[in-house]
Amino acid sequence: MIIKNRTSLLRSGAVEPKKVAMDLFEEAINSALPYKAIMDHLKVKGDSLFAGEVEYDLASIDRVLVIGGGKASFGMAKSVESALGSLVDAGLIVTKRGGVKGSLDKVKIREASHPVPDLAGVKATEELLEIAERASKRDLVIVLISGGGSALLSCPVEGIELSILQNLTEDLLESGASIEEINTLRKQLSRIKGGRLARATHPAKGLALIISDVVGDDLRYIASGPTVPEDSRSEDALNVLKKYDLKDKHSRIAGLLKNKDPKTDPVGEEEFGEFDIENQIVASNDTALSAMARKAEKMDINSIVLSSMLKGESRRVGNLFGQLACSIYAEGHPLPRPSLLLSGGETTVTLSDNPGTGGPNQEFTLAAGREIIGVPDSIVGAIDSDGEDGSTGVAGGLMSGKEKVSRDEINSYLRNHDSSRLLKEMDGAIITGQTGTNVNDLRLAVVL
Repeated sequence: MIIKNRTSLLRSGAVEPKKVAMDLFEEAINSALPYKAIMDHLKVKGDSLFAGEVEYDLASIDRVLVIGGGKASFGMAKSVESALGSLVDAGLIVTKRGGVKGSLDKVKIREASHPVPDLAGVKATEELLEIAERASKRDLVIVLISGGGSALLSCPVEGIELSILQNLTEDLLESGASIEEINTLRKQLSRIKGGRLARATHPAKGLALIISDVVGDDLRYIASGPTVPEDSRSEDALNVLKKYDLKDKHSRIAGLLKNKDPKTDPVGEEEFGEFDIENQIVASNDTALSAMARKAEKMDINSIVLSSMLKGESRRVGNLFGQLACSIYAEGHPLPRPSLLLSGGETTVTLSDNPGTGGPNQEFTLAAGREIIGVPDSIVGAIDSDGEDGSTGVAGGLMSGKEKVSRDEINSYLRNHDSSRLLKEMDGAIITGQTGTNVNDLRLAVVL
């Protein structure tokens, strides 16, 4: 069972809509777990290894090395060991501290901090790079990439201490910068991001298996694109600092970017063309949304996926969802009842001074829930698929139209960015713990 507090979530009523919503969220997470994604994708047949439709001749490979980083990297590595068995020779993965459930046979495990990088992550990344750099032309390096890899695979360039990178990450998160903007900066300040891991594995064959947590599945932004070419340059990173008024506060980084030698830029298309590396997405937000839609069909519920690419302020997206749910109840548009609205992507929250406790999915839930107060048999909710919405220990939230809370009260909590506290008071906070995967955010509205 993914949701650990199902019983308490049902205490405040609206039992049927809540059961439907929780079943849908669990279906989504299960569909994107590493074991299913990897085992469906990797097949050994005779002397051949198939990764999707790509075939590798095992007779021409001396060693299979497994490296990678991200919140799902432990589960991915365990699945690769299950799929390949004794073919795996060695490796190392870096995962979020507390995310290890079990052990690995040949692949070493290192734990580090997320979302702000730490020294353990730096040391682990240096170990990982050493494995990659020692790979020979007759080796196959399987690289496992998932969300969170940007922080977990952290190896700053010369001249930038870890503490500076930590402070920058915290400031960007608090400023409401998108993950794409944060990663644009990270790639200019790293020895592994922006294609540099692909460079390290050369001349070995490389196979990157990727669980995407990025809107639109742009490989350049998943874990800051360690195995793909990168076209952004120092001036792009400088523009991010300027946009969020951080250039003066982080003058040392700004100075480094301004005077950076172009030869130290991320790997470009021309150099990348020399590498023998394959990048394949094995699970994404679309995977989870499709699973939810199929589950709804089995439950005789009409469903529509609005988009897997919704971005912007959480409460604005929540307002839209709540209003659409009201339209379904009153008019049967955009689809008749019983109905399910779905979306994925990643919303953000721009924090005010002295914010409370919450996260984007919890803010979405309150903003959408504010709109459906009084609507029978309705519920809205959202979760972060990795089980951690913000830094709250809460995956997300649910709110039904039957909640005994006023719009003014919700507005007060939203102004203070204190969504987690109100949801807990209403028995609406979803607790999963670390799920072992990360395919971004999942949002729903159910009207029965």
